[in-house]
Amino acid sequence: MRRWGWSLAASIRTARAGGFPRRLEPFSAAVPWITLLFLFVMLVKIGGSITHEKGVLFDLPHTSIGDISETDAVALMLYTDEGTLLFFDDTRYVLEDSSQMKMFSKQLERRISYASENVLLVLADRRISGGELMKVANIARDSGARKVLFAEKKAEAGEL
Repeated sequence: MRRWGWSLAASIRTARAGGFPRRLEPFSAAVPWITLLFLFVMLVKIGGSITHEKGVLFDLPHTSIGDISETDAVALMLYTDEGTLLFFDDTRYVLEDSSQMKMFSKQLERRISYASENVLLVLADRRISGGELMKVANIARDSGARKVLFAEKKAEAGEL
């Protein structure tokens, strides 16, 4: 392998010979550390602004869903401190429990198989995270739902 002829001692001699002002030598050693600190602060600031945690308000688009009587199945999602609850056909499911989500999927599949339009309407609390909404949408698609509609619960006077 060919050497490029660079060495630390040669660089120091060049700097001391007038290639680099001597009074800036201590600062030149700190430049990589200052840059690293600056990048770390930027990543912390940017990373904190784009992550979504459980319970973050998620604004769903405001669109007209048409006549609700066209929907074949309606599910209600509520946020609680213990976890996100999903109510469907008088049964409560905990979103974090995979076995309960399998039961929800089977029940939804049975319900969709008898329906004509294959539409699921999900009524969601504003505190439900986007990831949890997408999890329900994926389960609904796998269960045979042709459309998954989302509607959010409006905050009333005095509510957050």
